[in-house]
Amino acid sequence: MSSAGLEKVPSDHPILVVVVAYGSEEELAECLDALGNATRVVVIDNGHTEEARQVCLAGGADYVRTDSNIGFAAAVNVALRTRRTAGSDVLLLNPDARLGSEDLSLLRAGLHRSGDLAAVGPRLVNPDGSEQKVLWPIPSPWTALASVVGAADAVSRRQFISGAVLLLRGDALDQVGLFDEQFFLYAEETDWQLRAIQAGWRVAVVQDAVAVHVGGGTSADPARRQLLFDASAERFTRKWYGNFGWQVLRMASILAALRRLVSTRDEDTRLTQRRAMMNFFRGPVASLDASKVGE
Repeated sequence: MSSAGLEKVPSDHPILVVVVAYGSEEELAECLDALGNATRVVVIDNGHTEEARQVCLAGGADYVRTDSNIGFAAAVNVALRTRRTAGSDVLLLNPDARLGSEDLSLLRAGLHRSGDLAAVGPRLVNPDGSEQKVLWPIPSPWTALASVVGAADAVSRRQFISGAVLLLRGDALDQVGLFDEQFFLYAEETDWQLRAIQAGWRVAVVQDAVAVHVGGGTSADPARRQLLFDASAERFTRKWYGNFGWQVLRMASILAALRRLVSTRDEDTRLTQRRAMMNFFRGPVASLDASKVGE
């Protein structure tokens, strides 16, 4: 770990850590414990449990309970509206992520080394130490077409950083604004970063900062999680590329899933691709809306 990086942390940039919780109180406790007491933390609880409140009290975090499960983007906006001061940086931290205080300092130093960085993320690793992918192509009809032959990364000109651990620059937040609440879960960080990029900002990975990311902590139902993911992909594509762009991405996603299905014997991967094909064939937003009837 570089002590030089720690020395470059700006003292005039306050930081607010925002954790959106929905169940998994044990993971939340481990997340807060790893972070320590070095900075201000607010937990927005979409799960409405007494256990989560007690975890926050024990961990020294500010606790805010929402009226219902309002989704990730809306929960982040609650924190931005009620707990953030103008100009302050904001760390979005998943409950299933573990970021130590020294790595947070390295992350902040990396963010402020360049005046045009709107957001940075650390390297993400699995609990066993293996690397996770952090930079992803920003979805578009063209990257979707390229994914049919497995070339999305090669043709992508713009990338976004995984939202599991994402540090946002205060000045960029003040300019770009809040998160788009049409995204209930997934794609909200992609949308915000694309808005920042279009405003002239950059995003980057700080290679000397590392966080452990367990993954899958937002839902115990993989089919439901995938439907939410695919529905956000539809909303994102319609917002940025219109109906025609959505239809291109939809067909390309079906073909890409079919390619992955026939190229693997792993049953979990095959099941995932079958679900993706069905979601995109039916229309994920319509399928998600239909699943809520009677809830």
